[in-house]
Amino acid sequence: MFAALAVVIVSIGSLLPHLGAIELLSVVPLALVGLRNRWGTVVAAAVAGAFAAFLVAGPTAAIVLAGCAAIGGTCGIIRKGKRGAGTVLLVAIVVAPVIAAGSIGVLFVFSAARDLAFGSVRATLSGLVTVLTATPVDPSVGRSTLRILDALLSAWPATVAVLALVGVPLGMLVTNGFVVVVLRRVEWLNRADTLDDAARDEALDNLVAPLPVVLSNLAFHHPGMSTGALNGIDLTIEPGEFVVIAGPNGSGKSTLVSVLAGAKPSGGLVSRPGGVGLGLIGGTAIVHQRPEAQVIGGTVEEDLRWGVPQGQPLDIDALLAAVGLDGLSTAATDSLSGGQLQRLSIAGALARRPALLISDESTSMLDAGGRLDVLELLASLPARTGTSVVHVTHDPAEAARADRVIRLAHGRIVTEQVLTEQSVDERVVDVPMAREPEHPDGKSQHEPMIRVRDLGHRFNSRTPWEVTALESVDLDIYSGEGLLLTGENGSGKSTLAWLLAGLVVPTHGSITLNGVPPSSLLGAVALSFQHARLQVQRPTVGEDILNAAGPAAPTGVIGETDADAFVAANLQAVGLPAELASRSVEELSGGQLRRVAIAGLIASRPKVLVLDEPLAGLDREGRLELLSLLGSLRRSEGLTLVIISHDIEDMALACSRQVRIANGVVRGVPAVDLSPPEARQRLRRSGLVLRPIPGDTPLHRLKAAVKLAGLAAITVASLLFPGWPAIAVLAVLAAGAVALARIPVAAVPRVPVAVAALVLIGAVASFFGHGLALYAQSILLTVLLFALSLVVVWTTPVEQLPGAFIALARPLRLVGAPIEDWAHALTLTVRTLPVLQDEIRVLLAARRLRRPSPSETRRARLASWARELADLLVAIVASAGRRATDLAHAMTIRGGLSVSTGGRAGRPGKTLPLVE
Repeated sequence: MFAALAVVIVSIGSLLPHLGAIELLSVVPLALVGLRNRWGTVVAAAVAGAFAAFLVAGPTAAIVLAGCAAIGGTCGIIRKGKRGAGTVLLVAIVVAPVIAAGSIGVLFVFSAARDLAFGSVRATLSGLVTVLTATPVDPSVGRSTLRILDALLSAWPATVAVLALVGVPLGMLVTNGFVVVVLRRVEWLNRADTLDDAARDEALDNLVAPLPVVLSNLAFHHPGMSTGALNGIDLTIEPGEFVVIAGPNGSGKSTLVSVLAGAKPSGGLVSRPGGVGLGLIGGTAIVHQRPEAQVIGGTVEEDLRWGVPQGQPLDIDALLAAVGLDGLSTAATDSLSGGQLQRLSIAGALARRPALLISDESTSMLDAGGRLDVLELLASLPARTGTSVVHVTHDPAEAARADRVIRLAHGRIVTEQVLTEQSVDERVVDVPMAREPEHPDGKSQHEPMIRVRDLGHRFNSRTPWEVTALESVDLDIYSGEGLLLTGENGSGKSTLAWLLAGLVVPTHGSITLNGVPPSSLLGAVALSFQHARLQVQRPTVGEDILNAAGPAAPTGVIGETDADAFVAANLQAVGLPAELASRSVEELSGGQLRRVAIAGLIASRPKVLVLDEPLAGLDREGRLELLSLLGSLRRSEGLTLVIISHDIEDMALACSRQVRIANGVVRGVPAVDLSPPEARQRLRRSGLVLRPIPGDTPLHRLKAAVKLAGLAAITVASLLFPGWPAIAVLAVLAAGAVALARIPVAAVPRVPVAVAALVLIGAVASFFGHGLALYAQSILLTVLLFALSLVVVWTTPVEQLPGAFIALARPLRLVGAPIEDWAHALTLTVRTLPVLQDEIRVLLAARRLRRPSPSETRRARLASWARELADLLVAIVASAGRRATDLAHAMTIRGGLSVSTGGRAGRPGKTLPLVE
């Protein structure tokens, strides 16, 4: 994931003329790779990142990424060894001459490209100096600058050497400083996975036989916590049973299933007939809440095979049939819906023929149909395959399907009677919601606050990747009402939420808030995103609430009376204690994060509050508290409320009306709608990179390794001979490749206005500097090589890249290079690129919706802007860190990387049938 983030940063810098300095920011994520891993992993990340960067943005980007990996990785390794800035400086002094010599060598080899680049830079600066002579600026300044540049370029070896000898130590010191700052926010990155031990050698020398498992007086304490997560647990799980673990948030459910999966307890005994066999054949398998965090492969079949020992027979078709994914073996994993991804996760677990399958709230993020399907599948496994299933859930209806229910409270197993006495009233609020809008006082209201007419939106409009999210939406939302939006996964609910908040401009139709487009009133409509962890971005709870409140917050910081009282009031409004204000946001549970995010939104005093799946992961008590609060705010303060949810239970506490989105169209429905859901493909938003266009042309059928080798050869030849003849050849090759691959004109990327403006400014400056021809050569070479890279990407499925890399790098095996490990790193890099792009998109959207507090002076505004930028960078790195942790955990529960590379398979004590 960190390599993917580095690729994104380097690609943006490479594709924005004259803004290449942004590429240097990639040292930070690569430093974190070194901080968490050994040199081998740093090298693997560098190789994978450079390979992906070459495809996306060309050879310069690959070289820059490799250099940043050397600098950042070294800093991370040093910090990992508890060394400080002195050691960093000493290593930098040793490394700098090597980097200087390498840079000079590369420039000697590609001397023609060097002369072209130097000439273009000189011409551009000369033109700017000429333009400045027509301004009041002293012309001698420009002429002096030009003379200095000429001297530096004429003695370029010395210039490069000095830049390396000075820049490398300085860059490493700056990187080290930034890493220290980042670590203060993401110290949790260094926490060990509690299941790491279970995935190591324990199961190798023992019989893999996790059941029956007996827990006796078991206790578990998380590091840094004053109270135990589990205390005095006595429990037995037998083969072939379906067990549900239930209880409120914070009761210890996830900790208990971690112990069942092999985490070492703090006290008590865990008895099994053999090893837990986490991720091994006949052992223990886990399915978590968020399926996208568990999928590793680029295609369905690739994901199913990931982690299964080489040579182990695997009936892909039978596995997919067992989970209802027939015929999808070749489908790309990023084309699957949430329910399909969760089924794929279960299929990956079944591929190991587990004796024990643990489902940790695996249904909580699914719509009603997907939840029912997954539950049916889990409940059927004990009888069909003999697999015991332990399922964690808050849903009483799901618990009713179990052979027995284990209820937890405060880290202890309690009887159902005791839990009921301590829990909230289990009533079901089933008051039907109206189909027609109604004003809170019961009287009809004629003028809607939000008016939506013929609203439609398409992502990647007029391109081969166009996807229709909404087709024709007509909707009125009245001031003070509570509206519930329901619909199946992929129906367009979240897209409508982004449109309501003004974050997206519709493709057609109109949407207005009191007659004005929401995009012109950013912040007037507050939006709570599905994943609250991306929305809560400040270091502490109090800081985040104050920042989210914007102008509505009192002046001052945490620690001052007014600010403390403001934060405490908003925390208490969402049922959280005031003492939470000083806590790090990274220490919060999922339910606490969601409430903190909503507290910040309420604190901003918005006109409209839109909540996207606000109840996911909350227990019954938390659901009722939050819905009661929202209903109270709506009725007492006139807050207009829009809730997007798969659940309708208890929603009458906050909402007065329900509509359903189906196939991008809004339909009024009664409180309970039993009509069958319409099938709808998952929305796929194409990002910056790696977007193949389906086809069956000769170029599509050509082996990926051949295309990549050809692209590399063309790139090297162009750098050796970057003249007009080479440009002509490149133009012919690009045109021929586009024609042969039948690339539609709509696929050509739209050049951002800012990029076009920068190119135009450079052209004008070069014209006045008498170097327009050199500038044109440089730009044309860049554009044509980028075009050829795009053709390769457009005609090559992403899942073929690792295999092509192995084929091209095969000669390196002669010197002992770990080619397969590098290929795995490349697989993870390309797999996580779209996920990372989506998360950055949400992070930026959350920042856009936060209205800035007014600053009194220009200096204060500049300081505020600098803090915002630095904090955003930290938030992006933290997001990448979470995804890296998720991926590492996904590999851990599949038995670790060594299994997939042919390492261990374990010795099962019993072979279970795959399907009936």
